[in-house]
Amino acid sequence: ILDAVLTMTNQWLFDRHSFGRPLASYQALKHRAADMKMWFEAARATTAGAVAAVAERSPEAPKLVSVAKAYVAERAPVMLQDCVQLHGGIGVTWEHDLHLDLRRVALYRAVYGSPEDHHRAVYALSRKTRAAEEVGA
Repeated sequence: ILDAVLTMTNQWLFDRHSFGRPLASYQALKHRAADMKMWFEAARATTAGAVAAVAERSPEAPKLVSVAKAYVAERAPVMLQDCVQLHGGIGVTWEHDLHLDLRRVALYRAVYGSPEDHHRAVYALSRKTRAAEEVGA
């Protein structure tokens, strides 16, 4: 979802003009786009780490999955709201696809757990790992 929405938003910023210039040429909007790109790459990296841990059947997999879910569930709604704002008036209409993606992100957050749920899971799994290490030492 994030990849598609960011691609669509970046294209919009280059296609839409204001005062004879593309919106993407304004520094304030460049900074917002750069922030979202950074958050997206971090979400992609945490997700890739979780997928690799699951594929390898690592004992760290449950913790890494919760880390990825917490990060994505925290950043995705903020990023989508930024994309809605960057689209301007069209972004807040029901006819635009951004609303579908925004609702989908809200649904996934409810179904797969909130960031707080996964922060608690990471904490519990970290305590369990630490206790096991202390017993083994």
